[in-house]
Amino acid sequence: MPYLIQKQTDGSTVKQWDLRDKPLTVGRGDQVDARIDDQEMSRQHFVISPKSGGYVIQDQDSQNGTLVNGRRISETTLKPNDNIRAGQTLFVFVEGLATVIEKLQDEPKGYRTQIREISKDTKP
Repeated sequence: MPYLIQKQTDGSTVKQWDLRDKPLTVGRGDQVDARIDDQEMSRQHFVISPKSGGYVIQDQDSQNGTLVNGRRISETTLKPNDNIRAGQTLFVFVEGLATVIEKLQDEPKGYRTQIREISKDTKP
């Protein structure tokens, strides 16, 4: 299962939200799923929604915009490890282990072979 993770500037995790099969609205207002204390964010700043087997982020006409990997977006499909900035707040979109294993199972090699190859590559 993918996650949206709020990060400190030093890279440490502040909060994380599971992204399931419903939209996640992020902002500083009371009517959001992920409330962030950042005066540079709009009340409803952006929404992440499941779409076509992936996840899409949509800016909600925020005053300061939403940036994905440094690019201002209105809507884009998220990829693993995409960096999101809204106001002064940093987020990262990550895939959970279950999502990675599910994708590996669809690969021609199979996930057991992939895991062996990954393990072999990480040994000293």
